[in-house]
Formats: sequence, C-alpha cells, structure tokens
Amino acid sequence: MKFYVTLVLILILSISLYSQDTNLTDNIASNEAPEVKKISITLEDALMMAFDASKTLKQAEYDVRIAQVQKDASFSDLFMPSLSISGGLNLAESKEYSVNDINTGVYSSPDTWSASATLSKTLFTGFRNWNTDRARDVNLKMKKDTYYDERLNVDLNTKLNFYNTFVAQENYRVYLQQQMNYSNRMRESYIKYRNGQVSEYEYLNAKVQYETTKPQVITLSNQYQSLKLTFIRQIGLTNIADEVDLVGNILDATNIALPNMDYDDLLTVIMNNNIELKNMASNLEMLEYNRKVARSYLWPTLSANANVGITTVDKIKMENGTFKKNRQGEFNWGVGFSLNYSLDSLLPFSSTAKGAEEIELSIKQMEVSYDELRDTIEINSRDLISTARSQAVNLQSQAENARTAAYALQMAQRQYRGGTISTLELNDAEITYLNAQLAYLQAIYDYFSSTLQILKLLGA
Repeated sequence: MKFYVTLVLILILSISLYSQDTNLTDNIASNEAPEVKKISITLEDALMMAFDASKTLKQAEYDVRIAQVQKDASFSDLFMPSLSISGGLNLAESKEYSVNDINTGVYSSPDTWSASATLSKTLFTGFRNWNTDRARDVNLKMKKDTYYDERLNVDLNTKLNFYNTFVAQENYRVYLQQQMNYSNRMRESYIKYRNGQVSEYEYLNAKVQYETTKPQVITLSNQYQSLKLTFIRQIGLTNIADEVDLVGNILDATNIALPNMDYDDLLTVIMNNNIELKNMASNLEMLEYNRKVARSYLWPTLSANANVGITTVDKIKMENGTFKKNRQGEFNWGVGFSLNYSLDSLLPFSSTAKGAEEIELSIKQMEVSYDELRDTIEINSRDLISTARSQAVNLQSQAENARTAAYALQMAQRQYRGGTISTLELNDAEITYLNAQLAYLQAIYDYFSSTLQILKLLGA
C-alpha cells in the first residue's frame, strides 16, 4: 500500500514540475501559435529589405543626385553662352511728312516695332568657372564614395544584427537546456529522496538550482525577442517578433575569412579605402580649387557679345512726281568685346584678397587635421587587424573547449547515473559545459564581427 501511495505522489509531482517547466521556459518553437502565418527571412532577404528601408542610404543617394546637378550647372557655366531676345512696340500720333517745308500729303507715323537677339559669353574669368567645375567634380566623386560606403555599412550592420539575434537565440537555448537538466535532476532527486536513497538536502539543493534558472531563462527569452523585434524594424518590417522566423545557422558566420595578404599590404589597402580619409582628402582638393577661384581676381575678365535686330521705319520717296510712303524693316547687327580688371582687389587688405587668404589658412588647418586623423585610423586599423587574427585563433580554441566540455558532461552524466560521482561533481561539469557553450557562441560572433569589418574596409 505504501508503495502505491508513493508512486501516486511521484506522478503528481512530476506532472506539476513538467507543467511549471513548460509554462515558464517558453521554448522558442512552442511559442509559435499554429494559426499565425509566419514570415521566413534569410540573410539575403534581410539584406534586400535593409537596402530598401535604409533612410541614410536614401539620403546618400539624394546627395549624389544633388552633386550631379551642381556639376552639370558648373559645366554649363563653363561652355554655354547666354542668349536673350527682346521686342518692343511704340505707338504715336501720325504727322504729315514734309520736304523743304513743302507738304507731301503723305502722313508718316512714328509707330515702330522692333525685335532683337543677343548672344553673350564671358570668355575668360581667370579660370574661375574651370576651377569651380573641377571642385564640383571632386565633390561628386566624394558623394559617390560616401554612397558606396553607406551601402557597405548597411550590409555590415544587417549581417551583424542578424547573427547577433542568432547568438541571443542560442544563448537562450543553452540556458533552456540547462534548466531542463536541473528539472530532470530535481525529479530524480525527489524520487531517490522518497525512496530513501539520498538526503532531503540533496533534493532541496537540486530544487534551488532549478528555481534559480527560471528568471535567467525568462530574461534571456525577453532579450532575444527584443533583439529580434529591433532587427525586423531595422529592415522595414512592422510585424511582431512572433510572426517572423529568421532562417539560418549561427555556424554560417564562420564561413568568412581574411584574405591571404601580408600585414603591411592589408594595412595599406584598408588605409586607402577608409572613407573618412578619402572624404577629408577630397575636401582638401576642393579647398585648393576654391582657393584658385578666390585668386581669380589676379586675372582680367574678357567678355564677348553679338546681337542682331530689326526695326520698322517709314521710307518716303517720289515716284512720277508723287510722294509715296513705304514701311519696311531695317536690319542691324553688332559684335562687341569687353575687358575688365578690378584694381581694388589687388590691395592686400581688400575683402577679395582676405577671402583668398582665409581659404589658404583653412587648407593648412585641414592638412594638420588630416595627418592627425590618418595616425588615429592607422592605429585603429592595426588594432582591428590584430583583433581579427586573434579572434580566429580564439574561435578554434573555444570550439575545441566546447567539444571537450560536451564530452566531459556526457561522461559525468553516465557516472552520476552509475553512482560513481556526486551531484556536486555533476554540477561542476554542467557549469563548465554551459560556460564553454556561451564562450563558443560569443567567439563565433566576435570572429564574424572583426573579420566582417576588415572585409568591409577592404571593399570585399
């Protein structure tokens, strides 16, 4: 009779513990409601969505288009002349036309109409238009480089956030598995305790271990859901986290590797591709062109114009002793050149001269900033290269540790079931396995992050 009562109590406790386990841990797969139609997103899908949703990328695209319009405008100023047309009409009272105080009987009206066209072009401005066009060409190239770099940033950040979400998911699953192990241990300890095989202390200790994992698992589940929701918002989706499935494997992040290049060659390419250095170098080049524009006052300005026109006039002539009026158009044309030179700009204290001097000082200041930035980026690049290479070694080490810890845990579990080791030793093996798995997951992400940043800087 006592045996049956004990068996019933064990079954009731097992059902109760299993119910708590499933309600509190909320396995990722079990959270999926059958009626919810899920969206499956691979990394390639996420990249396409991110490119479409990125506001920064759209702004960079508009910057390129604006720079192109500015370049076209300066090119037009350089070669295209100015064409203008005009016309006029003058109405006045007609009067009798007289010759040598003799009335002709012909009334002539001063009413006139006219039309003209003028073609003008500034032929030489001290290379002002030329240097302006060159400066805008440099600006257009800089905006294109910035746009391309922003595409690389979107690619980089999307991949990092995608796999960071996978790391959070795997961390959750590792802790969930640990909780299930503690749950099974607690049930086993309770059965052994009821059968008098272990002390109540060992059972209570197993129960405390199990209860301790509950808030950790809940916290990790919330972190995963939060990261997942943040990621799908970044790629432009408005769905809730449970409606989206990220398809992939965390181990896919280990499929990339640094190119087989010497350290110095790798550093050189990274420095040459650095967008901050390239933009500052472009700004220096534009400042130099702007300085030449500001110093164009040292040259004269040569302009040319040509115009044609037609004006109506009354022609009075005598035919067969009779005066007759004939209204006709009179054609005219002209060509002119002008040469101007601003003498006041030659004064060293004039505003034009001071403007050129200001640009020269700005160039010198930016050259100092460029050298400082180059030194900083070189240090950061060297550190990034060293970190990426060390992360590759660390990944191999952590992978080996994870395999060893998994094997050691299997051995400990077999020995514990065989009664050759204590619960404390099994706990140590489980904690070692847990830490090894977490360290391995972090090593995967660290390796992927540092390697991907290097590949981005290499333009790969």
